[in-house]
Amino acid sequence: MTREELLQDLAYARNLAEEGRNAPLIGGAYFIMFGVLLAICYGLQWAVLVQALPFDGRGIGLVWMGFGAAAMIGSALISKRVRAMPGGAAIPNRVDRSIWHAVTIAILTVVAGTVLRAMLLSDFTAPDSIVAAGFGLYGVALYATATIGGHTWLRTFAILAWSVSGTLWFFLHEPWTYLFAAVASLVVLSVPGLIMVRREPTAAAT
Repeated sequence: MTREELLQDLAYARNLAEEGRNAPLIGGAYFIMFGVLLAICYGLQWAVLVQALPFDGRGIGLVWMGFGAAAMIGSALISKRVRAMPGGAAIPNRVDRSIWHAVTIAILTVVAGTVLRAMLLSDFTAPDSIVAAGFGLYGVALYATATIGGHTWLRTFAILAWSVSGTLWFFLHEPWTYLFAAVASLVVLSVPGLIMVRREPTAAAT
């Protein structure tokens, strides 16, 4: 066996090891970023709705445009960090990426439908549904990763996300729900993100 063949075999064995169900999750930084960004935007939207800030509805639009720009830049920076870590091919991380990709598409679909309704039918309360639907979808993603990846501790945050979603649906269109959602974003997304970051492998392990 040549040295090159040996290295290929070792790489193959390593890949099999990374497929393990209990491999550390490496997407924690994304959770932290989105939890913080959403908390800021929901807090600003609440402040606009209760007239604590001197902006009208157009100000809310600017807030979410800023969210989109910050999310794109932040995701690009975090992706470089994540690519330097081992474990990207592990089942939990592949599931995590796939399910959050699907959740993002689902949320964007809700955004498109509700914003279109607001523009065409002048129903400016329609986008309130985005927040309630979002937390329900967060719960689905968290539960899927917890079950398939063996990270059962995430189920607690999935249940919290569903509880938040139910509360938001019940009190739909109440301005204070945005302040509630701001706090919930930190609890449901940023807290598990911090736990993931503490448990993730280091680049030196490659």
